[in-house]
Amino acid sequence: MAQHKAANTAFPLASIDAVRAVWQRNPNVFWLVGAADAPNPALFVYLPLTAVGASKLVSGEFDGRAPDPALIATPGEPPAALYFWLTLAEHRMRKGLPGLARCIADASPEPVPFFSRAMTDASRTISQGMGFIQAREAYPNAPEWLLVILPEGKPDRRTQPRLDVRMVRSFEDMATIVAIRSATYLAEQFCLYSEEFDGNDFCATQFIGYVDGDPAGCIRMRYFGDFVKLERLAVRREYRHTRLAFRLVREAALLARRKGFRLAYGHAREDLVPFWRMFGGREMEGRPAFRFADINYREMTIDLGAMRNDAIRLGVDPLVSIRPEGDWDRAGPLELSNLRPSREQLIRKHTRTIRGNMND
Repeated sequence: MAQHKAANTAFPLASIDAVRAVWQRNPNVFWLVGAADAPNPALFVYLPLTAVGASKLVSGEFDGRAPDPALIATPGEPPAALYFWLTLAEHRMRKGLPGLARCIADASPEPVPFFSRAMTDASRTISQGMGFIQAREAYPNAPEWLLVILPEGKPDRRTQPRLDVRMVRSFEDMATIVAIRSATYLAEQFCLYSEEFDGNDFCATQFIGYVDGDPAGCIRMRYFGDFVKLERLAVRREYRHTRLAFRLVREAALLARRKGFRLAYGHAREDLVPFWRMFGGREMEGRPAFRFADINYREMTIDLGAMRNDAIRLGVDPLVSIRPEGDWDRAGPLELSNLRPSREQLIRKHTRTIRGNMND
């Protein structure tokens, strides 16, 4: 940082004042990596982001040129996400990767998303080798340039749980939904049964999330003219350290897009607005907070992106629309029935005909 010229060359997107502001907020994020006797060690700087900072990063509102210090976690404060911000490594980037891996492991006591941005072809190749993917694969409205390593893919001392999400298709599944929401909304928010089970459960698509096979969370989605409404997202307390909530929202959004919807709408508890921002959620302008069941909420929308080429619409194969919901790429039971012998043949085979005159 003492060499202004070198810093400006290596940090084209951040001024010395911006780097100094980050240093004053949290000096622990600056790492020199290299051999003890190396004359020019590599410099890595990552930003431990607060929940608000992480939400602004994935929604494209984060200013990387001059990060707001309030969005950076202080020393000892657990971050909600990490952002690989600056590097001064020249041709020593690959040699510094082992040290960088240790920096990442020490940066957060719990697995969190690790974001980055590749500024050159070389750094893009290295990022891919480290396991970074396009952030849009997990956060639909993230900037195109944003890369991420999700916690499930990050080397960690613990075994990552297996997360699965399946659509509700039976009364047994609905009983599971009732159990999960009773253990969360009824038990923790003390809402009335009539408030939680409002009569809309059988006119909605619902998903159950599993952690290592155990039903752990759920979400409900209802359909209106030009938008879907995401609601009743619940994860059991003992599984809230996982990314199941993200998986549930993502699966619901993917189904909505396949059905041709481009906009999602929801009511976010005021304390959970940053969570929904991580999916690109935006508070509706000019709409005040409102309240029900003793809790304050905000109206939010999520842009689901352009219409998918394979969205279900008029003109598709007529058999597609009668396949099981969400399983439109495989032949359904009514198509498979065409492979059976015809019913007319079965009736003839199993019907005995009495011949002769009834007057005989």
